[in-house]
Amino acid sequence: MMNKEKSIVVLNNLIEINNERIEIYKTAKKVTEENDLKDLFSEFQNTSTIFKSELVEEVQKMGGVPIFVVRNNNLLVRIWVNFKSKFIGKDREDILNTMEYNEFVAIKSYKDTLSDNLDHLTAELHILLKSQQMLLTAHHDKVKKLGDLMLS
Repeated sequence: MMNKEKSIVVLNNLIEINNERIEIYKTAKKVTEENDLKDLFSEFQNTSTIFKSELVEEVQKMGGVPIFVVRNNNLLVRIWVNFKSKFIGKDREDILNTMEYNEFVAIKSYKDTLSDNLDHLTAELHILLKSQQMLLTAHHDKVKKLGDLMLS
């Protein structure tokens, strides 16, 4: 049996993750000089923008209020602020390693959300979140591949 209030909380948590990813990749595009990374970060930012609007729509369908602010106490934001200070003048490998880790954190949040709230989500929501998680995984693998190329 789906619990509407619980579903709204779950979706808002994921909206928050996507808000953070959007901010992260906006900043990442500014601080890297490399065009292929700028393109990659644009792609990731666009993905999160799409995910966010899908999630916002679902929250609104349930009569909930979507979260639009990025809370600065969040883990990803703390990691990012820490990263940003180290980012300036950093090399490609460091950037890719950090991005890979950020993607891993986002995927883990999706996985945990899905497994912890299976009974609170409709089948349709479960399918939506699973497909978002799969695309995040593809992003993670893309970054990992770029990082692996650095090592070969």
